[in-house]
Amino acid sequence: MLVERSQIPPEGLDLEVREEPRWEGVEGLWLSLAPIEASFHLERKVNGILASGAFTTAAVVLCSRCSEPVSVSVSDQFAILFTGASEAFRAEESELSAAEMDVDVMQDDRLDVSRFLRENVLLSLPLQPLCRAECRGLCPHCGINLNETSCRCQVQEGDPRLLPLQHLL
Repeated sequence: MLVERSQIPPEGLDLEVREEPRWEGVEGLWLSLAPIEASFHLERKVNGILASGAFTTAAVVLCSRCSEPVSVSVSDQFAILFTGASEAFRAEESELSAAEMDVDVMQDDRLDVSRFLRENVLLSLPLQPLCRAECRGLCPHCGINLNETSCRCQVQEGDPRLLPLQHLL
């Protein structure tokens, strides 16, 4: 969904967006992703468009320890200034201030809401989702799910060739 800067009235524009995530290049990050519900308030500024609001969705991902499916809520609030390419880049190298960290570039005075939602949903996904905090994971030897049963694997305490060095620890 594209929003042109000229479509935003002086008092601002409120948008309610429901988007089906049909994104390429993110296969395998989740088993399923619910439609994204987002609310935007867009304001025209001298140097761009100020977008603020929130989004929410739910994803079914794999637990990082036991590989069982787990449903996680993905939501965030945002406030970001979209500027034209000419305002965003300077010829000289400079350090960004805290205020400049929440700035993005729009093309041809158009804000791509879909691209913005894609980026923020991907950034909001948990890095290591867990089915529960006390998840025991999989046995590294036989691969059995230790949350369901216990295995009878014989765990070797270390390399037997290094046992003579044990007293040094």
